[in-house]
Amino acid sequence: MITAHTREFAYLAGQPLADPAKKNLLLIHGAGQNSRFWEHQVEGLAPHINTYALDLPGHGRSQGPTRQSIADMAHAVLEFMDAMGLTSVIPCGISMGGAIVLQLLIENPNTFPEGILTNTGARLKVLPDILDTVKNNYATYMTALFHMAIPADKRTKETKKALLNTLETDYRITYSDLMACNAFDVMTRLSTIESRVLVMAAEKDLSTPLKYGRLLSDRIENASFALINGCGHFSPIEDPEAFNKAVMSFL
Repeated sequence: MITAHTREFAYLAGQPLADPAKKNLLLIHGAGQNSRFWEHQVEGLAPHINTYALDLPGHGRSQGPTRQSIADMAHAVLEFMDAMGLTSVIPCGISMGGAIVLQLLIENPNTFPEGILTNTGARLKVLPDILDTVKNNYATYMTALFHMAIPADKRTKETKKALLNTLETDYRITYSDLMACNAFDVMTRLSTIESRVLVMAAEKDLSTPLKYGRLLSDRIENASFALINGCGHFSPIEDPEAFNKAVMSFL
């Protein structure tokens, strides 16, 4: 835990003491989730880079309230970095976390010369039926998410346990996050991004389809593209070895 602007942020770190000779990778979770989503990356990439996974405000063990917009969440990331004394990080975000990374790259180009976008898009509209289910029958949403977001051959006991461990149990957190995603749109600002960017997309992602990633890599000038074969929306936990390998190739 660390205090920033009178609020406590919780995070995971791959090492007790950061190595000043290494770069810093900051992992940002998706909607209705927390930092435990990134356990395979925090541990698996730690020999090569200083790894941190943040609980956004109101998520996991971080103090609330939740932030109501992607821009406000991006500001929370800057608060965390300031408290940690991290003047430079490579932000890596999935889905909503990817939207936060886009916001950071657009608004703070000098602070973030590199970034990683995972299973995300420049616009993240949420189906009204999903919002309604989250608000009125959250248990159904949590159960269905495993089947909606992960392809059949990746629905193992280990993957299910990993996903459940990262989901927030209070529907209000997830609903607030999804509403922030629904309002997010930086489609017309992608061409302003000057950072070196890795766009990662998953072959069988139904939530943020492959075309979303292709669009990002096409419109961001200094972008490279990596496809995670056979995986769905939660590729970092479905195939952590392939995901981590792609990150290391970029770094």
